[in-house]
Amino acid sequence: MRLTALATIIALGACTPKPAPWVVLPATADTSGSRLTIVGTVRYTDVEGGVYTIRSEDGINYDTTNLPTEFKRDGLAVEAEARKQETMAGIHQVGPIVTLTRIRNRQE
Repeated sequence: MRLTALATIIALGACTPKPAPWVVLPATADTSGSRLTIVGTVRYTDVEGGVYTIRSEDGINYDTTNLPTEFKRDGLAVEAEARKQETMAGIHQVGPIVTLTRIRNRQE
């Protein structure tokens, strides 16, 4: 009985999906701004010519300055590390502006 339970636990652990690899983005000249981790979903909004944001699980929309093309898919679950650009202004007015340092897909 215990052997069966142990085998089941090992099998379930083997089936747990591994996180997708991080996509590390090129460093920018400006490394200022507070660091933050964003866990959320990519959203497309048709405002000012269209903008992709990351809507965090706590409801904040982040306006990304450098979202890679392969992540520009509405509804894509992602995790990202970023720097908040407090001194930067944008035309979208959808939320805080951030520069991503790395990002990964949470659905793989």
